[in-house]
Amino acid sequence: MPLLVIMFLVMVVQSLFLPGAMGGLDALFTPDWSALGDPSVWSAAVGQIFFSLSVGFGIMITYASYLRRKTDLTGSGLVVAFSNSSFEILAGVGVFAALGFMANAAGTGVNDVVDSGIGLAFVAFPTIISEAPFGAVIGVLFFGSLLFAGLTSLISIIEVVIAGVRDKLGLRRVPAVLLVVIPMAAISLLLFPTTTGMYILDVFDAFVNQFGILAGALAMVIAVSWIARRIPALSRHLTVLSSFPARRIWMVFISAVVPLALAAMLVSEIVKNTSEVYGGYPPEFVAVFGWGMSGLLIVGGILLSLLPWSSRVRPVFDEEQADELNRKIMSGELVQADDGRTTPVETVDAKEREV
Repeated sequence: MPLLVIMFLVMVVQSLFLPGAMGGLDALFTPDWSALGDPSVWSAAVGQIFFSLSVGFGIMITYASYLRRKTDLTGSGLVVAFSNSSFEILAGVGVFAALGFMANAAGTGVNDVVDSGIGLAFVAFPTIISEAPFGAVIGVLFFGSLLFAGLTSLISIIEVVIAGVRDKLGLRRVPAVLLVVIPMAAISLLLFPTTTGMYILDVFDAFVNQFGILAGALAMVIAVSWIARRIPALSRHLTVLSSFPARRIWMVFISAVVPLALAAMLVSEIVKNTSEVYGGYPPEFVAVFGWGMSGLLIVGGILLSLLPWSSRVRPVFDEEQADELNRKIMSGELVQADDGRTTPVETVDAKEREV
């Protein structure tokens, strides 16, 4: 990953000296305030940042289960969020500078050069690399790093399913990996290398990564906030153990603002995609690979949740006891030392009086 950052820095600097680069940067940084009134823009933005930060589809929950109980979650979360957004801005500068160069050479506008998605990675970046000194070496290093970044992202996504299968069925890691990876690989090899593979991927991405993430995040927030009612316990845990407290304003956002916003965006996207066929594809194509896949995932998730838990799975941590401890620390009944040990406040006061 550091190599990918270095390659990006090299290419961004190189892209800024290309003819027409400033036109691309103008297109990037000139705001269109009217777009803020378009619900699809908000849905796309939320889907992008959720996917980029691995929020809303189990990755953060899975990896959080591997952390120590006293990990600084809010501090780590802020570092990850700001680092991710900074890297995305850096990549955006390089991409739009290259698009400005391509538009200048073709005598067209930036919007007419390339659409989005895969075209940006495999059209804009090669344009920069071809203009750079030692372009062949930079190209090998960059796309090799991009391949490695893609593989690590793939592993993080599949780990969610593997962890769930292991916990639910009580399997060891190797059988769980084989049970999950082999069917996924077979389906991917059958669908995506075909002549219609790119179109299938486009529809999958729109319905699963946008609708799926919005719906998944909404279901999680409602379940934790209003069904399990664990937001106060989470707030106490984060406030006691993290560098940035998560107090009342955090609770209001998670319990009220976020679910309302997600629900509004989800309903808007569903209405939009039921009133018009996504991407101009044939309706039966979208019905099978878009709505059909979304429905299949929902049904599959419900069926898997109904399976009985393995007898090998045993809780090893008392959440209620930990929450009570955090509550006493926040209320001042207990004092927590730097090593994590807690002492009743009366004992601390008595020792201070003796001194």
